[in-house]
Amino acid sequence: MKRLWRTLHDVLKEALNVDAGELTAEEFAVFFKDKVESVRAFTASTPLHDVPSKATRTLEQWTSVTSDEVVQLIGSSLCKSCQLDPASTWLVNEMRELLSPFISLLFKKSLLTC
Repeated sequence: MKRLWRTLHDVLKEALNVDAGELTAEEFAVFFKDKVESVRAFTASTPLHDVPSKATRTLEQWTSVTSDEVVQLIGSSLCKSCQLDPASTWLVNEMRELLSPFISLLFKKSLLTC
């Protein structure tokens, strides 16, 4: 393991010593473009991987979401708390009657406007 890290460090040594403040956005863009071109050139002779296609169902029509359905869903045990969600679950649950018309409208508008 030590040998692996030493090798990695030796390979990246030059990159680690570069002061990020010295580089411009244009230089980064050129570096990135060149890197992508280099990877493409290196892998150009690699045979394409055959990815099997998978049939998926498509949504061709939908029914509108009603306020009652939103109230029922929020009140169900499916509505759980998440650390990424800033709204407290208990508050949304307590205000579900007030919020449901707005949430159902949001769903409808989202589906209509794609």
